[in-house]
Amino acid sequence: MESHEYQTLFDLEPTYWWFRGLHSILLDALQGLNIRRDARVLDAGCGTGQNLWNITQHLTSDAYGFDLSPEAAAFSRKRGLERTCRASINEIPFGSNTFDAVTSIDVLECTAVSEDAAYSELLRVLKPGGHLILIVPAYDWLMTPEHHKAVGACRRYTRARVRKLLSRGNAEILRITHVFGSVFPAVAAYRLALQGGGHVENDTPKSELKEMHPAVNGFLFQVMNLERKFLRRWDVPFGSSIMAIVRKAG
Repeated sequence: MESHEYQTLFDLEPTYWWFRGLHSILLDALQGLNIRRDARVLDAGCGTGQNLWNITQHLTSDAYGFDLSPEAAAFSRKRGLERTCRASINEIPFGSNTFDAVTSIDVLECTAVSEDAAYSELLRVLKPGGHLILIVPAYDWLMTPEHHKAVGACRRYTRARVRKLLSRGNAEILRITHVFGSVFPAVAAYRLALQGGGHVENDTPKSELKEMHPAVNGFLFQVMNLERKFLRRWDVPFGSSIMAIVRKAG
């Protein structure tokens, strides 16, 4: 991710509808797995730390995070998250069988990530019987040049591709569902319109993350809150992200 994007992420992550909606869905997923209050949880690729902060507030205080970017790790500490460090998901700096649960949001698609190495490492640090929740962007045809260059992403996924990757590990796939189905038509139309911009010529590309009108932001969060309730019982067949849950064997 471009360095200038971390300040924007830090500022908007607590209130922006997309992050609030996704983080609440992830918390629901963790709570649905009956994660104990004394569980040890890792957020792999924690960015500026909002998801990790939510976990410490609503699930367990024994939570850790890391990110490849030194800027991201510094912003996480600004949120009061001292159990964060700089590291690569390809070589996670924790011992085997350490965590009861691991989360990772929008990391596998990054240029610096080896899918197979990262997945192997995520399973390695999980305790036997522990759970991994992965969230990745969906559909290569939603790639937009400037945004994906700004956030360091080089691929997007289908459910079939996610299933193929997760089948390589010593783990049981519990669930693969799309997320953001409720807003998918609007997201798809917006992304397809942006693709007309062609290749990025700007040396400092910018992501699509920008502050929006509070009324629009609030409305979109309420839409996502309805989807959150739907996801508690059912899967979503399409959407701009994919959430997968696996349980390590043992």
